[in-house]
Amino acid sequence: MLKKLMKNPAFLVGFIFLFGMFGASLVYYVGWGDEVPKLDLMKNGGEFMSPPYSPVEYPPLGTDNFNRNIFLLIIVGAKYTIGAALIITLCRVLPSVLIGLVLHFYLKPFRRIIDHIVDAANYFPPTLLSFLLLNWMLLEGPLYNPEGFPYDFTDKTVFYLVILIVISLPSLTLLFTNEYDRIMGQEFIDSAKVLGATKRHYIRNHIRPFILPQILLVSIREFMIIMLLIAHLGVLNIYIGGASFEVDLFDNPFLISLSHEWSGLLGGWWQFLWTTYPWISFIPVIFFTLTILSAKLMLIGATQVVETMVESSTDDLSADESETRCLKDNEMFQLVKEAK
Repeated sequence: MLKKLMKNPAFLVGFIFLFGMFGASLVYYVGWGDEVPKLDLMKNGGEFMSPPYSPVEYPPLGTDNFNRNIFLLIIVGAKYTIGAALIITLCRVLPSVLIGLVLHFYLKPFRRIIDHIVDAANYFPPTLLSFLLLNWMLLEGPLYNPEGFPYDFTDKTVFYLVILIVISLPSLTLLFTNEYDRIMGQEFIDSAKVLGATKRHYIRNHIRPFILPQILLVSIREFMIIMLLIAHLGVLNIYIGGASFEVDLFDNPFLISLSHEWSGLLGGWWQFLWTTYPWISFIPVIFFTLTILSAKLMLIGATQVVETMVESSTDDLSADESETRCLKDNEMFQLVKEAK
């Protein structure tokens, strides 16, 4: 299946952009240690220009209100943003697959209660829930007690990831449980039950071939949802790894992301949308959009590959049925011939 995915143009384009950005960020970390120096003042015709500089004055993306290279900030923050989204996706989907199996085979009497609880929880916006759970650690702590705050960068990052993982585990678990119900309702399952199949046999031979493609599609969808959630939290000043106050070139205090991840750039630069430096606000929005579009291309390509595999398997099954029917007709013809 992997070879078919890499041969699909839509999936390949999305994959190259997504993991190209992630790989470039890792290379910059290994080679330059994520250092983003502040630029010196630039001259135009012998006179100094006032920063921040536009993409025309300092290509490719200009500088920010601290006179830092925006392109390098985007590269540095890519591994934290994309990496966090990938980790959250895997830690959401894989446990949900296993918990869904337990819920389907062993906790059926509690299904109705669990369904009602999950359905009720889905009405609460995940962005607001994440903000309420993360605000005390990532925002209020450093602001009110920056020196004596007991949590460091690693603690804040882990707590951020755990919260974004846990809030969607119930709904994803229910999603896979419903998928198991659909698979176990197929006609071939009745034949397996008659022959005395065990739960292990169901999982290995009947559920696994159906659920593996679904895991891929659900994972890509979850990645897109997580990228949107991270962007929303950035607007609310909730950043991966926390933030600190720094004074910019204009002597204004700004809340700066410690990791330079994209949601921190988006939250910190949002106010420039209504100034004479609007390009600063649009740059993280553009990269969030391109990343989500690349994931969408991967989803389109993966869907096409899965549909092709399903159609080919259906055609093979039809061919086998036709061949079996022809063999039976030949056997019947021989029996009739011998009877004559």
